[in-house]
Amino acid sequence: MSHDLCNSQIQIDCLFLEKRLKILALSTQANLQSKTRRRCRKIHNLIIMFCYYRRALLTFKTPTSPSSSFLHLLQPFSSSQKHSFTVNYLIQNCGLSPETASKLSKRVHLNNSHNPDSVLSLFKSYGFSNSQLSSLFRTHPRLLSFDPNKTILPKFNFLLSKGASNSDLVHIITRNPLMLSHSLENTITPSYDLVKRFLLSDQSTIAALKHCSCFLSSKHPSHNIQFLLQNGVPESKIVLLFRNWYTMLSKKPSVFEKAVLEVKDLGFKPDKTFFLVALHAKFSLKSVWEKKINAYKKWGWSDEIIASAFLKYPWCMLASVEKIDAVMQFFVNHMGWESNVLAKYPILVMLSLEKRVIPRAFVLKFLESKGLIKDAKSAAPFKASEDVFLKRYVNCFEEEASQLLKLYEEKRDVSTFNKVSQRKGSLLHHHVTAT
Repeated sequence: MSHDLCNSQIQIDCLFLEKRLKILALSTQANLQSKTRRRCRKIHNLIIMFCYYRRALLTFKTPTSPSSSFLHLLQPFSSSQKHSFTVNYLIQNCGLSPETASKLSKRVHLNNSHNPDSVLSLFKSYGFSNSQLSSLFRTHPRLLSFDPNKTILPKFNFLLSKGASNSDLVHIITRNPLMLSHSLENTITPSYDLVKRFLLSDQSTIAALKHCSCFLSSKHPSHNIQFLLQNGVPESKIVLLFRNWYTMLSKKPSVFEKAVLEVKDLGFKPDKTFFLVALHAKFSLKSVWEKKINAYKKWGWSDEIIASAFLKYPWCMLASVEKIDAVMQFFVNHMGWESNVLAKYPILVMLSLEKRVIPRAFVLKFLESKGLIKDAKSAAPFKASEDVFLKRYVNCFEEEASQLLKLYEEKRDVSTFNKVSQRKGSLLHHHVTAT
């Protein structure tokens, strides 16, 4: 048989095979929603591979011998064929769009469906949903090429052995799938032990990891904690970071160290809680920090006054620009205070206007109008606890107690401040006079 005749016959046979395979592929796709979905998907993938081989054959030039064409079929996939198979797998099995799958195929190369199928099966057996897996592989497609039993499963078992539930496991992994690419022995275990050193129990450690699972894949926390200890921050205070501001510990060491030294230079004592509060405030975006500085300056605070207020109560730099402006507006415009008075008591900036400041202000103005107190411009009533305030400014005035309590409760309405803001600065005076 001549080479041309041989090649023609092969092409005819392959065209016939492709026709039959396409029919089978359509039938398989139709059954993908049935209970045999997984088996049908594997068959479908095999069909796709056969079609690749068929196309490779049709583009193969006339061989020197008939047998060489079949040897060609036995060669591994070309890079373009691997790319096509990977794209198809990401679309069909991971729920990704063609555009996304095409981009991700540059980061992961799948030769067949055996390993990625095993990876998918492992994740699903621990409760990962299809949408979670789709998101997982969209950000970390290389997970599909990991050995499920050697690379992934030991890390699952590690977390479960520490008391994590399946839902905890899913939560931690979906927040930080990068941890699966790190060494269990050299990174994950030491990092876990570090967190547990401060939180003491596995239960508290797992709870912390659910909020910041990056602890398990970064060496920054270990470095930053050591730097805090070296600069006089006691372990009891570092616990607060794990419970409240855990993201601070994941900052780049160079950035973290600079902030720590700046806070020390401002005069904060490392063994006090305010040191950590100030450190947290310093990690605000530069643009946000500057907006807050400008908000205080708008009400007459100088750089020196701002620094003094920050040192007294660093929480004042954690208030939003809107909150700063609202508090200043109320005390200055409605209570008649000098803005610098608030610099002496910066805690007032963090108090709730609706629930505390405004209701108490009405009570104090009432008492002042009746001559029961000399001056309503005092920070003490606003700083006092609920019980202390009622005892000193409501219940101790027997004749007015019921009226004062009614006024106080009425003004705790959340909408009070919006009403006050829309009226003239004399509202409080008019209300007290009418009463």
